[in-house]
Amino acid sequence: MGDVSNPDKIFFPDDGITKGEVVEYYREVAAVMVPSLEGRPLTLQRFPNGIDQQGFMQKNASKHFPDSIERVEVPKEGGTTTHPLVDSPDDLVYLANQGTITFHIWTSRQPHLERPDRLVLDLDPPDGGDPPRDAALSARRVLGDVGLPAGLMTTGSKGYHVVAPIDAEHDYDDIGQAARLLAGVVAVRHPDSMTTEFRKKKREDRVFVDWLRNRWAQSVVCPWSVRPRQGAPVAMPIRWEELETTDPDRWTIVDATERLDDDVAWPDAAPLDLERVAALADEHDVSADEPFDRFRD
Repeated sequence: MGDVSNPDKIFFPDDGITKGEVVEYYREVAAVMVPSLEGRPLTLQRFPNGIDQQGFMQKNASKHFPDSIERVEVPKEGGTTTHPLVDSPDDLVYLANQGTITFHIWTSRQPHLERPDRLVLDLDPPDGGDPPRDAALSARRVLGDVGLPAGLMTTGSKGYHVVAPIDAEHDYDDIGQAARLLAGVVAVRHPDSMTTEFRKKKREDRVFVDWLRNRWAQSVVCPWSVRPRQGAPVAMPIRWEELETTDPDRWTIVDATERLDDDVAWPDAAPLDLERVAALADEHDVSADEPFDRFRD
């Protein structure tokens, strides 16, 4: 690892995991991770001095990043943000060597940044709660009710992501509203254990069915990313039959590479039928704001 600066610097103090080990991990998983990164604007979660020191979220590409790391300029209120893009293993390793622990990606990719190609429901249990397995199964059923096959990923934190790859046909306004409606259906079916309430004080020990990642300029953790938590857990795609025995932080930087040949893939992309989503929401008395209401009869 001669190309790693300060490889012996401790990045995870409780576990003795070094910067060199983090960079080497990303080198080993690059072949399976880069396809999830390609063309997607990145937000880098960096801890140059280890996770026990103050880290930061970086959206704009640094001027010193090499030219091999492409940039994409996207509008924001009052200006633009120039996100880095990773399309090669070398670029992934370079950013890991810059102290990036976690890679967060958009739900859309070039050349259709305005049109997402996946819909993600993020299932967040209450503090001290059990892994939200029932919520994951419920989210899968609701997505299936509108014709969307869904994959499953541990987040490396407390919850799971249920991910439905979709055809890149609709803009963020429509996908955000669809995700909001579908999350609402999940919550309405299980009002005692699941909720879409954003404010923690009002969740009352229920699982938060978070649809908010499906909006413009929002991001989700990339599969295979390390999380800045004790044990260096990893966001890991898993099969549905693994859900019952796999906690959200089960896989870590120490053993995640054992799954490199396991070939767990998302389902193929499917069309998202907005009228079907609206009809399901109406059936459960779940409401949405404009512009999605135009798809209701």
